[in-house]
Amino acid sequence: MSKSLSYNRHGFTLILLSICLMVIVFLGITMSTVLSSSYVKKVVSSDTNVTLIKNYTNQRLGRLVNSYSISTNLSAVNLTDSDVRKIINTSVDEVYDDDSQLTIGTTILATIGSKLKAEARNYNLNIGTEIDTVIQNSEPLMNQIVDNDLGPIERGLVKMQTIKRQIKVVIASSAIIFLLLAIRLRSKVSSNMLFFHHLGTVGICTSILLAIVLGCGYYPLQDLIVTNIDYNVRDVLYNVLNGIFLSYISIIFMVFILSLIDWGSTLKYKY
Repeated sequence: MSKSLSYNRHGFTLILLSICLMVIVFLGITMSTVLSSSYVKKVVSSDTNVTLIKNYTNQRLGRLVNSYSISTNLSAVNLTDSDVRKIINTSVDEVYDDDSQLTIGTTILATIGSKLKAEARNYNLNIGTEIDTVIQNSEPLMNQIVDNDLGPIERGLVKMQTIKRQIKVVIASSAIIFLLLAIRLRSKVSSNMLFFHHLGTVGICTSILLAIVLGCGYYPLQDLIVTNIDYNVRDVLYNVLNGIFLSYISIIFMVFILSLIDWGSTLKYKY
């Protein structure tokens, strides 16, 4: 049997290998990005997102601060970038937690309350108790605002905790199948170089499959954000989605380039 004929006869095995590798890479990236709170924190804490969240939060809190008669002589208290990053950490932890009740609003109000007290002291105003009362009375409303904005995402991610465990099982199963198919393929071909040529073919096919899957998933997620999220938070989530999307693209591009190099350098061993 010629090497060319041998190459053609293993087409089905190569397709199975490509599918298994696509599943492993795609779900592996998903585990390290979408399902990783630390990664999401990193993406959300970018300078652009911090600015968006800061403006959004200050806008929501502005009317509360300005309508409080005792503090009318106080300048508007705005969250700093550092304050926002602390709130982001709390927010992401809560969104990825199994608890169905969000208390991010309480964290935001506690932060702004501390800043109000500090500024009140600068004006020699003893209104700490009054500020605590306003903050306490405002917590249900603020938590409701946050829940309206992030509730759909939070409820979806609670279900993802179960899916996360299932994904690990799928990755492990795909890895075992891939290994067995690779061993079988090596036993059927005549040399290591021809085997590596086949693996290069698998990598190229995997990159194409990953690009198709990514394209099919990106736009539905955009529509989900548009239809369920308030416009201010929507901009932040767009940035998160695009950041994760770029991670997928970079991995796909790397797999494609490495596979193309491997495929090209071993091309002469096909025949």
